[in-house]
Amino acid sequence: MKKLVSIGLFFISLTTFAKGSPTAPDYSMPALEVGLKSNTVSIQNATSNTQVTGFQLGVSGVLNFTEKFGLKTGLFYTERPFKSEFSGTQRDGKITYFEVPAFLMYKIEDYAGVYAGPSMGIKLGDEGSPALTSVKSMVVPLTIGAQFKFLPNFGLNFFFEAAGALATGVDNSRAVGVNLMFTLD
Repeated sequence: MKKLVSIGLFFISLTTFAKGSPTAPDYSMPALEVGLKSNTVSIQNATSNTQVTGFQLGVSGVLNFTEKFGLKTGLFYTERPFKSEFSGTQRDGKITYFEVPAFLMYKIEDYAGVYAGPSMGIKLGDEGSPALTSVKSMVVPLTIGAQFKFLPNFGLNFFFEAAGALATGVDNSRAVGVNLMFTLD
């Protein structure tokens, strides 16, 4: 967690001081994001798969290519919990990742846009009952979403993602989520 805070502070310092440099890249919408995402997976032979809420925290920003298009990127700590029923027994677990998104964003206004693209997720840890096997150390979820500001320093980021298989028997991971954004511009 200390590493995430350090990286977040580094990102904030870059966004605070880089705008004054004539060689700095053009960026917009720098933000701290914190939110919840409702995850579900398909577990082989399960009688039911239940949505479970996970936590997400990170920093983001948009590197502008043009006035209307840019690359939404950042760094996030993401949880992917799951729960399934098997004829009276239960299987549950959680896999955590650091994720770096690479979303192509179309900016509707300076304070709003829609985006789509992949993220690269590196596994931090996993837990499960029973224990998970062959947990993927890297996943590449595909995401579509929209974000907007509703106050000068606050906004929302809504998204849907599909991450595929996470471990042996833990397939078709998908989530819908919302992050509260504290914007730094």
